[in-house]
Amino acid sequence: MSIRPADFEDNQKNVYMKALAFMLALDKKNTPEKTEFLKIQALRCGVDGRKLKFKSTDKSSDIVLALNKIDNIAIKRYILLNMILLTIAGHELSDTEVDVIYGIGTKAGISIDKIDDFFLWAARGVEWQIEGIRIVEEDL
Repeated sequence: MSIRPADFEDNQKNVYMKALAFMLALDKKNTPEKTEFLKIQALRCGVDGRKLKFKSTDKSSDIVLALNKIDNIAIKRYILLNMILLTIAGHELSDTEVDVIYGIGTKAGISIDKIDDFFLWAARGVEWQIEGIRIVEEDL
């Protein structure tokens, strides 16, 4: 069974969007790619984009509390994975973002090994995107 945000319960959708908005607000160098990523995720959830919050006043402890209200570990993992994807949407990742994601993930019951797997998977995706751009633009 695949995880689909459209199938999340309303409270899970709210946690998902809250976690993404938190990561967006954490990054002081917000990029159009990151904003677009957030909008796409809202659309996939069926969340009204007009009600989308791009500024979050939440702290990491608020995100941990919200995640811990979700019993489904696969949904927690999905949310954390997408927090990582949002942070690397502009092909940059700060030490602060990495620390925050590990802190939130481990306090929400996700193992460090699993978080490592997420970061490695995301890095391979960025490498793949950059290589694709290089292939398109070479020999022009």
